[in-house]
Amino acid sequence: MEFRNLYSFLRTAELGSFTKAAQELGYAQSTITTQIQQLESELGFPLFEHIGRRIDLTVHGREVITYANQILHIQEQILNLHHTNSADTHGTLRIGIVESIMNSTLLATIKTYQKRFPNVQIQIFQAVTTPLFEMLRRNEVDLVFTMGDLADVPGCVCACCHQVHAVFVSSPKHPMAQQRQIPLADVLAQPLILTGEITFLRRELAKIAYGCGIELNPIIQTESSSTILRLVAQNLGIAFLGEYMVRCPFYRDEVTILPVTGYSLPFYTYIFYHKSKYLNPQMTGLIRLIEEYWQELDQNPRSQ
Repeated sequence: MEFRNLYSFLRTAELGSFTKAAQELGYAQSTITTQIQQLESELGFPLFEHIGRRIDLTVHGREVITYANQILHIQEQILNLHHTNSADTHGTLRIGIVESIMNSTLLATIKTYQKRFPNVQIQIFQAVTTPLFEMLRRNEVDLVFTMGDLADVPGCVCACCHQVHAVFVSSPKHPMAQQRQIPLADVLAQPLILTGEITFLRRELAKIAYGCGIELNPIIQTESSSTILRLVAQNLGIAFLGEYMVRCPFYRDEVTILPVTGYSLPFYTYIFYHKSKYLNPQMTGLIRLIEEYWQELDQNPRSQ
């Protein structure tokens, strides 16, 4: 069984096209067709169904994807036995990411990543969750960083996740920053600076407020969490954000977490990749680095 045939199969499955796979891999389309036919002959069953100009994976084809990824990963480990230096890795890493995670987790780790992988070009695309997964399915990004309560996303694999909490934040100069306990209803009555209505935290806060008989009417609304933190630092209102934003070194001296009682909102930040995607070294390297960062956050929450 040829490794290149497996790789051509994975690229064809991911792109959904023999033509696109051939263009990306630098082959003639007839070469891709031959490679797939050779693989099907060795396996003894078809990998794709051809309906008009469209191709779809067969049931067996979908099962083969997992094994093909495992085989190629082992091959890569064997080939790298004589040179495991990440500096030797070349290529591009395309990251789709929610803005709040970009401005905290990724900003806090990207310098280390570049030191480990100096020859990897990084492309970053910011969006909210739904468009990010659409980009992942169209193979426009390699990894998606998002947040919420996403136990299962069809067609995607969760590489890792980290539990965090949503918190109310204010300027250290805000009167409530001096209180030891703040009732939920009191903080909801303050001028609020919030993310857009379609965002996860805004939807969850609306549910929390509804339970208190309060309708949310923010004085400022923006999709940018970094803009929200800058406005909060000017003491213009109170925000509701993921705790990881406030713990980030870029913002922790500018805002403070308020000791609000009467609510709890744990959620997760995630890294996803497409189930048909081959986990290359640049993807694996970032996933491991983020896992290290999350572990350090859990061990030393005050120092981050």
